[in-house]
Amino acid sequence: MKYLLLAYTGQDGWDAVDVTSEEFLAACKFYEDLATELTTSGELLTTEGLAHPALSRTVRRGPDGPVASEGPFAESKEVLASFAIVDVDSHDRAMSIATRITDAVGDPVEIRPIMEGPPEQS
Repeated sequence: MKYLLLAYTGQDGWDAVDVTSEEFLAACKFYEDLATELTTSGELLTTEGLAHPALSRTVRRGPDGPVASEGPFAESKEVLASFAIVDVDSHDRAMSIATRITDAVGDPVEIRPIMEGPPEQS
């Protein structure tokens, strides 16, 4: 079953991150090693880090049609930082991977099953 893993981070810390710090470099190494492991096992389909949240746009329905606004949801304290799509044997396996990410880097990870189509008719 395929799952979308959505990793979030605090918006306040996005600009303050020190990309030369041991903590940041350790997180990068963790993600690199995890990607290698999951690619080797055939479970990782794709993963990407996302650009700065200030470059985001959100489109919502307005009274006169769709309206784009700058940034992610204004009321959000956390922003989407990256995503991965994995194809694993069970929900427990997806949970295990997400737990490892959260344990290693501290940021929350949302796990969403990916629909595989309408239910089969009998």
